[in-house]
Amino acid sequence: MNDQQLSELIESSLRRVLESKLEAAADTSDTLLDTKEAARLTKYKETSIYGLVKRKKIPFCKMEGKLLFSRRELLEWIANGQQKIEGNHER
Repeated sequence: MNDQQLSELIESSLRRVLESKLEAAADTSDTLLDTKEAARLTKYKETSIYGLVKRKKIPFCKMEGKLLFSRRELLEWIANGQQKIEGNHER
């Protein structure tokens, strides 16, 4: 392998790594999760998630009768020690 080939190999490898990092960053953007996904993220059972919603202890919104959770809000809720929320958002 000559210097030119080595340089191209390194450049393409770095490009792949950077692209994968950008994709990973995009995955952490605010997305809406269903109850199953919220349970997986928070490490709670789905039944516990329903109980937290009923007691308004977890951030959620209801759209057309379906419970949805903002990934960003859940991560903030976890980071803040799972403090009680003020109200919910129904749509």
